[in-house]
Amino acid sequence: MNNRKVILVFLFLIPGMLWSEKWRFFTLYKNYYTCFRESWFNPENRAVTALGYTSGPHGSLFQHMSLQTEVLSLQWQLDLLGSLKYENNKWDKTIDIKQFYCQKDLSSKLLLMTGRAILRWGTGYAFNPTDVVAPDKRLNDPENREKLARGNDLVKLEYFGGSFSFAFCYLTTINMESSFSKWESRLAFRFYQNLYGIDISLIGCLDKEESPIWGCNFSAVIGDRLEVHGELSAQKGSYTCYHKTVQQDSRLFYENPLSDFRRNENNYYYRCLSGFQYTFSKNIFWIAEYYHQDQGYSSDEWESLMDQQKYVQSRLNPPYEESAEVNLLWSLNIFSAKGAMKDYLLNYIQICVNRNLELKSTCLLNLGDFSYVFIPELNIQIGNHFTFYERNYIFQGKRKTEFGEFFQSFSLEIGIQVK
Repeated sequence: MNNRKVILVFLFLIPGMLWSEKWRFFTLYKNYYTCFRESWFNPENRAVTALGYTSGPHGSLFQHMSLQTEVLSLQWQLDLLGSLKYENNKWDKTIDIKQFYCQKDLSSKLLLMTGRAILRWGTGYAFNPTDVVAPDKRLNDPENREKLARGNDLVKLEYFGGSFSFAFCYLTTINMESSFSKWESRLAFRFYQNLYGIDISLIGCLDKEESPIWGCNFSAVIGDRLEVHGELSAQKGSYTCYHKTVQQDSRLFYENPLSDFRRNENNYYYRCLSGFQYTFSKNIFWIAEYYHQDQGYSSDEWESLMDQQKYVQSRLNPPYEESAEVNLLWSLNIFSAKGAMKDYLLNYIQICVNRNLELKSTCLLNLGDFSYVFIPELNIQIGNHFTFYERNYIFQGKRKTEFGEFFQSFSLEIGIQVK
């Protein structure tokens, strides 16, 4: 978003800012260093070199401001994030509106919200098959503590009953860079009911470009320490982009081989999640989740991808060298934050050693090939406002496995947060 429009946002909310006490500032500075490795997706580090990636160190500074106020009898929320990054010997600065919405109680049971907002309709920690209104979660920060998530542009109308609620949500994407325009519109709804202490939701999403998504989720607290949750969604056809080599023999492609060629299939594709959260004594917190997606590559399809990469590598010499290198870069798009294959197990452990020291550990295991990404983290609180942290990303697995073939092997991130 350009600076002129950000200034206009501030001018609009200045009257409320002068009297509001509900504002927060959050600053995050971090440096990270990355180690790359050769693999079928990065032979002789060709992919890394072509993309211009360097080991670092790379620096980033984020300044987040959050404001809650009341203007014109409306409740307003504004979240702004400014960032300054130094990568590949150049500085890049941006200002982004992460949230900017208003809401009003039309009656004691009816709420209207409009603007850009972060909503959460799912029950899972890291994966949410049914959360059709939420932005994608980051594996290293599913709870958005670093304030990097960006809300969706929407209008929501929600009715609250005694133990239930019903919400309609119109979502779109608004472009304010050069002119006011929108695209990717869809309509979502949720019926929520608390039944015998169990939170149950029925969810649907209608999109003129895709077949409807239908889903349900639940969560329940058992005793003082255990919470269980689950989600299930279904959609006819798959809108994931697949590499065409899963349908044909290995060869060099002369246009992007990833496409959603399974979108018109008649069979349903399911995503499901089941998990629990358990709090031990001595401030130890554990989350475990199993996640399955029919849209992921099967083991046989992954083997076809490996055969394709082996073939591409054999063509990395004249006269095919340029085309083969382009194929290498295209193939990197099969990696996804939600996983490229079908079945995963996530474990997250948080240990509060004392008031100032916290240890965290996240492990995502691919149950098909037993490769994994491991994210240990250390947090040290200094006073009431400063937190120093150190975080590692470790991608491990045998050759021809998902995380074993990922071109990044290790990353070290250190930073300080100021609240």
